[in-house]
Amino acid sequence: MLLHWAVAWARDNPSIRLRAIHVHHGLHADADRWAQHCRRQAADLGVSLEVRHVCVDRDGGLGLEAAARAARYAAIENLMEPGETVLLAHHRDDQAETFLLNLARGAGLDGLSGMPGQRAFGPGWIHRPLLELSRAQLESAARALNLEWIDDPSNGDLSLDRNYLRHRVLPLLRDRWPDFSDRTASAAAHLADVADELRDGDQATLDALFMSGGLSVSGLRALDRALAARVLRLAIRQAGLPVPGRAVLRQIAGVIESTREDAEHCVRWGVAEVRRYRDLLFIQQGLPAIPEGWSMQWNGRQPLVLPAGVGSLESDSVGDGTVRLARHDDVIRLPERPGKRLSKWCQERGIAPWARTRLPVLLREGRMCTIASTRIDTRYAPGKLQWNHAIAGVPPV
Repeated sequence: MLLHWAVAWARDNPSIRLRAIHVHHGLHADADRWAQHCRRQAADLGVSLEVRHVCVDRDGGLGLEAAARAARYAAIENLMEPGETVLLAHHRDDQAETFLLNLARGAGLDGLSGMPGQRAFGPGWIHRPLLELSRAQLESAARALNLEWIDDPSNGDLSLDRNYLRHRVLPLLRDRWPDFSDRTASAAAHLADVADELRDGDQATLDALFMSGGLSVSGLRALDRALAARVLRLAIRQAGLPVPGRAVLRQIAGVIESTREDAEHCVRWGVAEVRRYRDLLFIQQGLPAIPEGWSMQWNGRQPLVLPAGVGSLESDSVGDGTVRLARHDDVIRLPERPGKRLSKWCQERGIAPWARTRLPVLLREGRMCTIASTRIDTRYAPGKLQWNHAIAGVPPV
């Protein structure tokens, strides 16, 4: 229905360029048939369609439904061009389900605000033009247009929370209050207005606390509990990570309040984690495991991609060498200075413990020439070596 509506809208607005995307999750035996159905529908309407296959991470801790959604949104974002708007087919009954689902999960103000009609997404926007219409209205319109559609069999699986609400809970609520979906949409809209007002102030607070890639722990401690929780949720959302429930937020609050600066502070949920080092709190994706004993020969002619999300190296000179990752027993010997173990050298430079064995080391003729982007042995080190990375807890070194 959404595609037919979009085609009619584009017909009345010739400046609009319309294209369709189908995300193939590969989770159902009929997934190929569904993709072929989408191809036929798009061809009949004269719309170009791209089918994008994704791999859903079943073991990432998000659950199958959330993992599929994350893979789908990532695929769509990767296909977007700057300024484009993605149209989604969510309707008013979806909004009611989302409201109740978030209520059952103990969500806060943002969760109970429901799905926004429009929001920023990737290099453009997400827009939900059917959010004011009910499922019954859309099905009636689709029948009037003699449209063909496919019902996903998983929509009848009552083991999934959303389906249980849809098939068991909402019918009972509508028996009592026929306009229940309208009521929840109105409540969500009121809460969204309140959330918007708070968000402006929360953003200003977050901006003031952000420094060196993390959040000031002492600054978070100075906030009242409710404001600190909102700022944390906002920071997590802006990092592109799933917002945790209250239990995890309480664990993060414990990390913030801890007076043990030497402890390995880390709270994980799903694919995300929060780590603390000194007075900074870092919000990031979980760090992948480092391959044991990894090393690579490198002549400096081309950038070298490092493993485990460690980034890449670029050099301005050519010369054979070996690149490996730092080890706990490494000793860094700067010219005319006593040698220092890796931990001491990193402490002096404010490098967090979790990042220390992710620092790239260049060796030539068996000598440590560079670590990270720091030249250790000027006789063998390249004139310039740049380590490009996005690892939290590593200030410029």
